[in-house]
Amino acid sequence: MGITIKLNVMKRYIALFFVAGLLSVSSCKLDDYEVPAKTIEGTVVDAETGGNIQTRQPEGIRIRMLEQKYENPVPNDFWCKSDGTFKNVRLFPGNYKVIPVDGPFEQSSVDTLLVDLSQDQQVSFKVEPFARVTDPVISRDGNGIRATYKISQGSSTKKIMKSMLICYTSPILHEATTGKLSSAENDLSVHTTAEIKSMSFEDVIENVPAGKTIYARIAVQTENPLNRFNYSPIIEIQF
Repeated sequence: MGITIKLNVMKRYIALFFVAGLLSVSSCKLDDYEVPAKTIEGTVVDAETGGNIQTRQPEGIRIRMLEQKYENPVPNDFWCKSDGTFKNVRLFPGNYKVIPVDGPFEQSSVDTLLVDLSQDQQVSFKVEPFARVTDPVISRDGNGIRATYKISQGSSTKKIMKSMLICYTSPILHEATTGKLSSAENDLSVHTTAEIKSMSFEDVIENVPAGKTIYARIAVQTENPLNRFNYSPIIEIQF
C-alpha cells in the first residue's frame, strides 16, 4: 500500500515537471522577438552659426521619436549629451518622426524629420537658441579661473536674465550641479537686448582646489518656461 502511494506521488511530480517544461518552451517562443539594434545619431546645432547647442545632461535636450506604424505612438525620448550630440543604438527598425524638444531654443524653429530606420541613420537639427555665448575665452589665472565673453540673440525674444562662470571636478556640469563653484552672477534683467549685445563680460572664480582637473563653462539664463540655460562649450583645466 505504501509503495503504491509513493509511486502515485512520483508520477504526479513527473507530470508537473513535464508541464512546466512545456510552458517554459512555449514562453521562450512567445518572447523570441528581434533585439532592437538600429542606430540614430546626430547633432542639434545653431541655425545661424552652425555650432552645437550646448546644454546640460540630463534635463537639457530630449530627442523624441514617434513610430509611425501606430495611430497614437508613445513617445520614445532620450537625452542629448551636454555638447548637443546624441546617439541611440537600441531602436527597432521602422519609420519615425524625430524632433528635439525641451531645449534652450525656440521650439517653433525646429523641423520634424521623418526617418527610415530600416538602416542606421545620422541626422542634424537646426534651431534658434534663446541666447548665444560668443567669443568665450576661459583659462587658468593663478589659483583661479577667468572667463571673457559676449552674449547675443538672433530672432529669439526671450529676456536675458543673468550670466555666470561655473566650474566643477566633473564634466557633468550645469547650473544645478551640486558642489560647483561659481563666479558672481551678472544681473542682466535690467538691460535691453541691444545693451547686452554691446557689453563685454569678465567673470572670475577664485581659490579653485589645487591638484585637480577642473571643468568650466559659461552659463546664460533667459526667461523661459523650463528655465533652460544656454552654455559655452565645456573646457578642461589642470590645477
